[in-house]
Amino acid sequence: MHVIAHVLKRCNDVLISKFVCMKYCAKIMYLVLYQSERKIKRCLLVLLLFFSTFNINSQENNYQKVEAFEGYENFTVNQITQDRFNKIWLSTSKGLLKFDGVSITRFKTVETPQKVTTVFSKNDSLFIGKDKSLQLKTKHQLSTFEAKSVNKIFEYDNKYFIASSQGIHFFNKDYLQALKTTYKLDFSIVNDIIFHENEFIVASNSGIWRLSNLLQPKKIVLISAGSYASLLKIKNRLFVLKNNSEIQELTKENKLITKYDKLEMTNISFINNKIYVTSKNEGIDVLNSDNFIFEKRINKYNSNLDSNTINAVFEDVEKNIFIATKNGLYLKKSKPVTRNLTLEIIDLKVNYASIDSINLNSYKDILLLTPNQNNISFLLQSVSISAPKNIEFRYKLNDIFSPWSAKNQMNFTHLNPGKYEFKVESRFKNTTISSSKIFSFFIDSPIYKKVWFLLLCGVILCLLLTGILELNSRKINRRNEREVSALKLENHLLTLEQKALQLQMNPHFIFNVLNGIKALGNSDNKKELNKTISQFSLLLRSVLNNSRLEEISLKEEIETLENYLILEQKMTSKTFEFSFETNLNNMDSEEILVPPMLLQPFIENAIKHGVSKIASKGKIRILFEVKDPFLECTVRDNGIGFYQSQKENSKKNHTSVALKVTKERIENLSKFSAFSVEEINEENKILGTKIWFKIPLKTDY
Repeated sequence: MHVIAHVLKRCNDVLISKFVCMKYCAKIMYLVLYQSERKIKRCLLVLLLFFSTFNINSQENNYQKVEAFEGYENFTVNQITQDRFNKIWLSTSKGLLKFDGVSITRFKTVETPQKVTTVFSKNDSLFIGKDKSLQLKTKHQLSTFEAKSVNKIFEYDNKYFIASSQGIHFFNKDYLQALKTTYKLDFSIVNDIIFHENEFIVASNSGIWRLSNLLQPKKIVLISAGSYASLLKIKNRLFVLKNNSEIQELTKENKLITKYDKLEMTNISFINNKIYVTSKNEGIDVLNSDNFIFEKRINKYNSNLDSNTINAVFEDVEKNIFIATKNGLYLKKSKPVTRNLTLEIIDLKVNYASIDSINLNSYKDILLLTPNQNNISFLLQSVSISAPKNIEFRYKLNDIFSPWSAKNQMNFTHLNPGKYEFKVESRFKNTTISSSKIFSFFIDSPIYKKVWFLLLCGVILCLLLTGILELNSRKINRRNEREVSALKLENHLLTLEQKALQLQMNPHFIFNVLNGIKALGNSDNKKELNKTISQFSLLLRSVLNNSRLEEISLKEEIETLENYLILEQKMTSKTFEFSFETNLNNMDSEEILVPPMLLQPFIENAIKHGVSKIASKGKIRILFEVKDPFLECTVRDNGIGFYQSQKENSKKNHTSVALKVTKERIENLSKFSAFSVEEINEENKILGTKIWFKIPLKTDY
């Protein structure tokens, strides 16, 4: 009986091989044959218990090594997941692997391969968590974000949260934002996140937490301190793995009830309606999901697994079970089931070049192609892990369906212009249930075949002769229009010049000068009379001579204006003084050309409407400055101010024509000319008027 107890212990605890079990069974049969009847009954009972135990621990030979994993044995698988097209993604110590049921390919990036800790698939996007970064792979690009040891990518309400060794981060399209919750959690290693009973449960090395919200939590509760590795939700029950030694159930009252304990547990999963508990060195314990009663153990002694170190366990949508050990990848296939396959267009080539600008599997519009883009190729894929070579396809391009075949690439060459609807279906062989996908495209007609082009050619041919005659007529009309425009402009400039000349010598001013000369003659002041007559004659000669010229030198303009101002001083009852200033940038005033008497109307306004209205002595300052490529002119006075003068003139129904004409004359000199009038204001007190304008600088060389 001591031998029987030893056999049971070996079979149940150490899980010995079938050969060893058979050896001990022979020993039991020997005891049955040569012992007493009472001992025989006891041995039969023990033997029955033994075979029951042997049945629990030995029927796991359905796990087969994945042959496609050969060559990747030095890749340690950390996590297994599946995307919406049923492809399996393997997170490994040396990068990311993809398994389509037939072959395994390596996901390549430009950077040095890093350990991939977790993968999350959403539509056509793939989040890849690594030791030092988070990557987002979309149809068109691969983006990398700095992150330290990503442990899980969690989605809630179309928002993505990253559990890392530096707290929780929020994925905000272009960057990762560290979330602020509580100091202890923000600096913890966050291993898992789940949404349970309208709140978020977070497992970390600092404890298990309950948060009302991840972005802006109003309530944060530390349920229990300790190191929590993973979370498992089964229906409305939530289980947590604490300190790698206890599986606890979290109640609504935030209490933790221990359901199962064992040293060196690494993860818990819900597979095939059972709870699979992986351990560091003892394989997998399979527990009843209702009462956590131990049912069986899967390890290298009772299966084809090569190691008791289990890194990951995963059940796909077809109920196939993957087990990743320390040294390999194993698969237990489920019985083939009749169901819809997922159908994916993995490549579309137009003229032998792949189209990457659109998402092929969610594109609802009609793809527009040019006439020469008439060679089309579709590459399809339907993934089934349980029966990868039992899939067939058929298609139609506007017409009837092709026969079913295993060929997954359809090529169409030299297609005629027109609208096409490509419909493809996939199914398991000898079944009637199929999946379908439709893709529409339109090949444009060559321009020489289009009706509108032929009609246009006829119209053009009919109008060609008329067009030639019309062209000549338009040339003549345009030439006439240019000549008329030039004449209008010339006439307008002449009109402005004429108005300017009329305004340059105000009749009232001439009348005042002549009366002044008469008064000097009556006073017998011959010296002053001769001087005044000489100055007036010089002014008249300058005005008459300059009126026949388009431009005079700046020196002549200043001399003419000086004579005019001297006469105005003599004839005006109001005393004022004037000054000329030049800043010509080392140029001679004789070299600079200006239109004649351009400043005279402004100076006259400054005297008549500015300084003559103030009690103090009037001051007029005229400034010429060269600021290449312009000549800037400024007339400054200390009168009552331009706008105040306008108000008084409006009461008298007086309009300053000189100002308007001269301003238009300046603006017509060049499109780059500028003109401004402003009042000099200091501490809300008007100190005079400043008239400024600039014209293109011209010289006589």
